[in-house]
Amino acid sequence: MCDSLLTELTRLREKQRQNTEIMLRLVNSVGAALEDSLGEPTTPQVPHSSLEDIMPQLVQQHKTYHAALSKMTKSVDRVFLDATPPVFMCRPLRKEDRGLVDQMVGQHLYRRGRTRTAVKLVQEAGLCSSALNLQAHEALARVHEVIAAASKKRDLGPARAWAAEHREGLKHVGSNLEFKLARLQFVKLVAGDGSQGKRAEEDAKEEEEETPLGCEGEASTHQDDLAISFAREHLAPFAVEGGGNAEEVRKLMGSLLYAGRLDRSPYKRYLAPRLWADAMEALHTEGCRMLGLPVESSLSVCYRASLHAMGPLAKMRQVVLNSKGDWEALEELPGGIEWGRDSSLRFHSVFSCPVTREQASRANPPMVLKCGHVICRNSLNRLLKPQTAGGRASQGQHRFKCFICPVEQTLQDAQQIYF
Repeated sequence: MCDSLLTELTRLREKQRQNTEIMLRLVNSVGAALEDSLGEPTTPQVPHSSLEDIMPQLVQQHKTYHAALSKMTKSVDRVFLDATPPVFMCRPLRKEDRGLVDQMVGQHLYRRGRTRTAVKLVQEAGLCSSALNLQAHEALARVHEVIAAASKKRDLGPARAWAAEHREGLKHVGSNLEFKLARLQFVKLVAGDGSQGKRAEEDAKEEEEETPLGCEGEASTHQDDLAISFAREHLAPFAVEGGGNAEEVRKLMGSLLYAGRLDRSPYKRYLAPRLWADAMEALHTEGCRMLGLPVESSLSVCYRASLHAMGPLAKMRQVVLNSKGDWEALEELPGGIEWGRDSSLRFHSVFSCPVTREQASRANPPMVLKCGHVICRNSLNRLLKPQTAGGRASQGQHRFKCFICPVEQTLQDAQQIYF
C-alpha cells in the first residue's frame, strides 16, 4: 500500500527537480536579456518575440508539475482515510484496561530515558513499581544513554565498558557484540578518528608531497602504534582459530597498511555507517536480553500493529455495515489481518483447547497441568466431576488423569496461563 506511494513520490521528486531546472533556465534567460538591453536599449540583441514565448513555457511547465502534484494528493487520499471511522474512535476504557495502558506508557517512557516524565506518571496514575519492572527499565535507559554517546559523539568507551561488564552473559548467548565494538574502535584508530573528512584528505596529500622517499611510514608511526597496541590487547582474544572472527581480525590487521587514508583503500568498507548502525542495534538487543526485556516496548508494538491494521479494519467495518450488520455487536472479526513478512508483529497469544478445539477466552482461560499439557478451564472442570459412587468428593482433592497422558493430579496442581 505505502510502497506504491513511495514509488509515486520518487517520480514526483524527479519531476520537481526537472521542473526547477527548466524554470530557472527560462528565468535566467530573461534576466540575461534584460542585462543586455541595459547596454544597448535602442538595439535589443534578443527579439521581443522570443521573450514573449518564454511566458507560455513557464505557464505550461507550472501546469505540468502541478498536475503531477495533484495526482499524488489523490493517491494519498485513496490510501489514507480522510476521517477516522467510528471503529477507531476513542471509547472510555475500563478501569483495569486503563491501568494496562498507563503501565505501557510508563514502561515506554522509562525505555526512552524520559525518567522524570515516567516518575510523574507513576505518581499520578498510582502505578505499582513492581508491575512496571522499574529496575530493569531504568537499567535499559542507561543502555540507551550508552547508545546515544556512541551514535552522536562516536564515544565507544561506555559501550565497550558495558559489554565488558556483561561479557559472561554475552558469551553464554553467543553474542558477537564485544567484537563489533572492538572492531569499530580499532578502525577509528587506523582511520585517524576522522579521516573520512576533507581535512584528512588534504593532510594525506600534504604528507605525500612532503615525506621523503623511503620514509612514507614515519608520519603515521604513532597512529600505527596505538592501533597495534589496541589490537594486541582487545582483538587478539578474537583471533583464535575456530572462534568465528579470526579471518576478520586478519583483514583488520591488513588495514594498517592504509593508516590515515582508509577511505581511499581496499578496506574503506570498514568506514561504512551500517557497521555503526549494526553495532548499536546489537547493543540494544543484547541490553534487552540481559535485562529480560523485549527488544521493543509494548506501546511501540501496539502502535505499529494499529497502523498496519487500520485499513483492513475499516474495510471490514464497511462490509459489515453494507450487509446490515452491527459492527459494535461483533464478538470476533469477520476475517483475518495479513501481516505480510513482518514477523515482529506475529504473536501466538491465541490458544485452542486440544480436547474441545474451542478457543480460550477470559471466561475460559488456558490451564497448564502438572504434566505440562495445557487445556481450557471448561475441559478441566469436566475432569473434576466426582466419579465416586458413594458421595461427592471435594474438587480440590479429587485426583484425575490428564486427557493426553496418564499422569494423575489435582486441581491445586493446575495453574492459569496469562498471555
